[in-house]
Amino acid sequence: MKRIHLLAFILILPFSLKCQTWLRIFQSTLNSHSDYVIENYDKGYVLVGDINYKYLWMIKTDINGNMLWNKKFGKGSIGYDFIPVNIEQTNDHGYIIGANTSKYSTNDACILKLNSCGEVQWCNVIYTPGFAYDYGGQVKPTSDGGYIFYRLDQKYNTNRSNLYKFNSVGQLLWHQQIASDSLEFGEDVSNLIVDSTGILLNGNCYYPDPGQTIGVERFYLVKTDTSGQKLWGTVYGDSSYYYGENYTSLVGLHDDYYAFGDHFDTASSHFFPPLIKVLKNGIPSYNHDIFNNSSGGISTAAWLNDTIIILGGILLLNSNTSQVIMLKADTLGNFSSVVPFLQISNYLMNTYKTFDKKFVSTGFMWQTNKNVIYLIKVNSDLQYDTLYTHPFTYDSLCSHPIVSDTIDPDCGLIVNVEEPFSKPETHQLKVFPNPTTTQISIVFPQYLMVENNSGVIKTTTVYHQWKSTFLEVYNLNGERLFQKEIPKDQTRLELDVSSWPKGMYLLRLIYNKQTVAGEKVIIK
Repeated sequence: MKRIHLLAFILILPFSLKCQTWLRIFQSTLNSHSDYVIENYDKGYVLVGDINYKYLWMIKTDINGNMLWNKKFGKGSIGYDFIPVNIEQTNDHGYIIGANTSKYSTNDACILKLNSCGEVQWCNVIYTPGFAYDYGGQVKPTSDGGYIFYRLDQKYNTNRSNLYKFNSVGQLLWHQQIASDSLEFGEDVSNLIVDSTGILLNGNCYYPDPGQTIGVERFYLVKTDTSGQKLWGTVYGDSSYYYGENYTSLVGLHDDYYAFGDHFDTASSHFFPPLIKVLKNGIPSYNHDIFNNSSGGISTAAWLNDTIIILGGILLLNSNTSQVIMLKADTLGNFSSVVPFLQISNYLMNTYKTFDKKFVSTGFMWQTNKNVIYLIKVNSDLQYDTLYTHPFTYDSLCSHPIVSDTIDPDCGLIVNVEEPFSKPETHQLKVFPNPTTTQISIVFPQYLMVENNSGVIKTTTVYHQWKSTFLEVYNLNGERLFQKEIPKDQTRLELDVSSWPKGMYLLRLIYNKQTVAGEKVIIK
């Protein structure tokens, strides 16, 4: 994973004063970097970043970007690293943060839940010692009060993308591993989209041109339903010699997807900012370089309306200079209104569309011998916004004043995510004695595993929690002789088969109308 050059999005505003530069700077005594910003329930803003890649730094501002309070998580240079990826508002008006930490090993993925006062409710670290590379990605709330979390790991020199579903109290429900096939490798997901239609992972991977074995970087999208079952996987340009990196995506009016990043043009050996459309069933539709006379890329996107997109990114002016820009484009990639942000250098990391149909963005830049965090807000003309004079009440759901402080969170460890893959017996149905004459003992699996090998990208989903399954027994004629609902906490069943005719029988364990385990038994 990498920090990417970003940009912003904009619109209009009621109670405003005179025009001025809407730019706020937040700095520590050390280098600081910003990763993500959201609008809070009270119309203030919450952003997360880090201090010197050590502390996780959470900052709360009012609607005009003035700091109200801040919290640091971790122990800093004398302890461990705690670096955020993103933050989201939760259904209970608290916060969920996707992060990375070296609290227990070199680096592990971490998910941190805070209440509306910024206090820790729970924290989970996916503990995977021995991995060459382990990176926590974005976390997104789901409509049922749970959370989808992304993690990238590398073992045996192979990247693997992982999705996790947690419930509201941090209990792991399922884990999906998106496996590389014999051609695709090196996948890396930039962000997640979670909505009523399911989960979209978008990023990039390496995939060879037709007839070749050496992979080149391409756009990569995977869609699952809300339960983690794969719907489709697409490597864009796998047969059309189209190369590039995918930084962000949008859902269109008809549930199609628009992806943005940079496109490597082999004729000029330059990177140009593209728009790529993929239909809701995963079929590639078209691509268009938004402009092809300057090198650069697009890293943030948001809808201005149903047909116009506000994009942000960076142009390379020469070998030593780059410029952060914002622009408007339609769904075909035709652009207008390119605006450079001359006061801001370095990176624009994330943009959020506000309740007043404007856009607040955060990033970091070099200033006075160190990196500092900035926050900007712009309108639909891509100009700095004006200030609110209307009073707002902040943090009303917290019964006490919020104090700026430093917190060392007590995080639980999830240590068994690799067990279903390394120990097949944990997701298999066991039947003994076999053969038998009178009775069989059935031991149910510790995990439920479902594999989906359709399409270019393969997935495996492991369920850690479930209400119940169904055990079914069939004879070789396909007739069902037995069915029983098995609660999650039942680990074993004794079954009298003395009255069954001699022969072979098939046992199936069913979950969500899918066979998750099976075994054969012989009655003699």
